[in-house]
Amino acid sequence: MAQVIDPVCGMTVDPNTARFSSEYQGKTFYFCAPGCKKTFEQNPASFLQQGETEQQGHTCTCGHCS
Repeated sequence: MAQVIDPVCGMTVDPNTARFSSEYQGKTFYFCAPGCKKTFEQNPASFLQQGETEQQGHTCTCGHCS
């Protein structure tokens, strides 16, 4: 499987090795850190309304972003 984008922070994630994932509307989303997963699960629709590649306006919750 190809690299995917963490819908919260915009980091590239390898779904084959990602430790954090969540199901929403029949699709699996992968995250770089538990904070991103938790943020997504609180309101998944807010991240999907922008599209999976547009992460503007979201605050980094993972500590890996700069």
